[in-house]
Amino acid sequence: MKKTLFVALWVAPLLFLAGCAEPPKAESDAANAALQAAKTAEADQYAGQAYNAARDTLNAALAAVKEQDGKFALFRNYDAAKAQLVKATEMANQAGQAAAAEKDRLKNELTTMQMELVAALAAADTALMKAPVGKGNKADIELIKSDLSAARTAFDAAVADFNQGKYLTARTKMQTVRQRVTNITNEIATATEKAKGKK
Repeated sequence: MKKTLFVALWVAPLLFLAGCAEPPKAESDAANAALQAAKTAEADQYAGQAYNAARDTLNAALAAVKEQDGKFALFRNYDAAKAQLVKATEMANQAGQAAAAEKDRLKNELTTMQMELVAALAAADTALMKAPVGKGNKADIELIKSDLSAARTAFDAAVADFNQGKYLTARTKMQTVRQRVTNITNEIATATEKAKGKK
């Protein structure tokens, strides 16, 4: 009787512990879903550092789960992995929020840049129309017209990207257009001076 009681006292707690050491599936699912949501929110592009940190934390947590899975059932302990998974979920959620904030900021920046480029292109058009065309600069003027037309086409492409929410691509294109328009404006001034015989 004593022997049976002794065994029962040892086996029961062990069985209890074995029953408690279940893999943290709910936490794992939540962390994976949060990271996927962050990816859908383009956090990998607009909040890359935060996204990568969340992804690395999730990977570390999953590795910890796998490590515990490899142990004898009675010795498994998922507490640390569970805490990492919860942390990864929080970090992924924060990455998604950071991406949304950065996209809003970029949208505002590009809206302003877009208006500036519209004005700059119009000013270049006006300057080009007023530029005197003479024997010495006719070829230059034709080349500038072609460059300005190309700049306008590039601007339209940038606006199309902006309208599709591709803010990073739109910013790169608008910055290029801005530089091109600046160059064109300088070329118009040079061609004008050439026509006046000052150069």
